[in-house]
Amino acid sequence: MTTIEQAFRELTQSYMSQVLTSMDQAVEAAGLGESSLKAMLGYHLETGGKRLRAILPLAVAQSLGVAPEALVGFGAACELIHNATLVHDDLQDGDEVRRGKPTIWKKFGAPQAINLGDAMLYLAPICLEQTRASVDGRQRVLARIFRDVLKVIDGQEREFALQEGSVHDIDPQAYRQMVRGKTSGLFALPMAGAAELCDAPAEVVQALEVAAGHLGVLFQIQDDILDLYGEKGRATFGSDLREGKISALVVAFWQLADAENRRRLMALLQADRQATPDDEVRWAIEAFREQGALAECLADIDRLRGQALASEAFSAYPDLRRLIEGMAQIFLEPIRDIMEVQA
Repeated sequence: MTTIEQAFRELTQSYMSQVLTSMDQAVEAAGLGESSLKAMLGYHLETGGKRLRAILPLAVAQSLGVAPEALVGFGAACELIHNATLVHDDLQDGDEVRRGKPTIWKKFGAPQAINLGDAMLYLAPICLEQTRASVDGRQRVLARIFRDVLKVIDGQEREFALQEGSVHDIDPQAYRQMVRGKTSGLFALPMAGAAELCDAPAEVVQALEVAAGHLGVLFQIQDDILDLYGEKGRATFGSDLREGKISALVVAFWQLADAENRRRLMALLQADRQATPDDEVRWAIEAFREQGALAECLADIDRLRGQALASEAFSAYPDLRRLIEGMAQIFLEPIRDIMEVQA
């Protein structure tokens, strides 16, 4: 276990109960104590997860010499926003299982999934009010919440547009734009937002936002790899291929493949999800490895890790630099065995 992993574990053990209490208080403050939304929220949170977005603001505060407990409310806000996107994402992708349990839309219906995701987004600012920071700081971060949530929504829209538009060709730049909105925003918010609440210099806030952009793409690439070569707790293997998603592996393969293999991949991506042949999914998984797409994605991960650490602003804040490096290690842990095999 790395030093940062140990620090995250200790922060989780010390403060996660307070984060969950902050969520409960927000539910009560919003007058939802008797609502079925409360029960659905509890069900969804019980499915687990690493709670990275909840703990990350506390880790940033600690790295800046601020007491972590001051940002518990903001950690709760970030975790609610992240989970709201998961609830909506499961519905839009048609995923029926998350971490071994039926997803919200599958258990309670599509309308209720929309209601719960929406409610979680609006509960987040209530949690932010519980943060011990200046009024000005909370106002700046509230504006950041709105901006970053809109970036995530834009990224989600871009994902569908990318799928619909990728009939004859696949645009690598469109993929990167989509990921930077959909995934990077959910790391920029807890990192840069925490720095703002801690009154860090503007150049440090900016450097964290840029680093989060690189880490978000890194995280998404590892998630794309994990879907095909690891275990994500989904009902079937190769879910991204069955959904027709344009993943990092698809983009890399498209640049390397000949016309025949491109046509075969495109036919797989455009097939009906329920009728996608298992043999074709297995072919793609093996072809991505044999044609070098997996190796290219792993090389991209190394480049992104270096870019995340590149800012001169971190020279005066070595603890922040160690945090970013540690986060990269945590993000990559699920595919560590895959990276070692490919090395």
